[in-house]
Amino acid sequence: MLEGVDGSGKTTQVARLTAWLRGRQPRVVETHEPTDGVWGRRYRAWGRGELEATPEEVLEFFVEDRREHVAQLIRPELARGAFVVSDRYYYSTLAYQAAHGVERATLAKRLGIDALPQPDLALWLRLPIELALERAGSDAVEPYEKTAFLERVEAEYARLGLEEIDASGTPEQVEGVIRERVARLIAG
Repeated sequence: MLEGVDGSGKTTQVARLTAWLRGRQPRVVETHEPTDGVWGRRYRAWGRGELEATPEEVLEFFVEDRREHVAQLIRPELARGAFVVSDRYYYSTLAYQAAHGVERATLAKRLGIDALPQPDLALWLRLPIELALERAGSDAVEPYEKTAFLERVEAEYARLGLEEIDASGTPEQVEGVIRERVARLIAG
């Protein structure tokens, strides 16, 4: 599970980690949240300004998207013994929605975190917000992509206690650190 703000390198690192794991594990599944399902598409439409939604409705997009994601992909693949590598999971919803002012305890209950499969490893790719925005470039158009807000998101990620990875290096450097950490997990 890789977490972090847009521009932190999650998507790149998930693809690299998945490719590396496929050479070492019999079954590896790469996924992301929000998904490409109905609820994930609604969120993206809202993010592009094509759909108006209240904060409660946006949270509902995430809740329903995750519910489908877990039921249709994550649980079945874990039951088959797969390694599931995801670009975001419930931690991002906690961080982003808490940064909007929703209480963490309320979020955890609403998201049903206790009933979700818990990752064996969740890594937070962290880098300065200015660098994340620079890397995201013209892709940073969602309402979430503002410096002050992303600083609050980073503070919320810090409160979650995820294992932090310095994502300010080259993609190869970050990949090496992630591989090392995942190799330790596999070795058990």
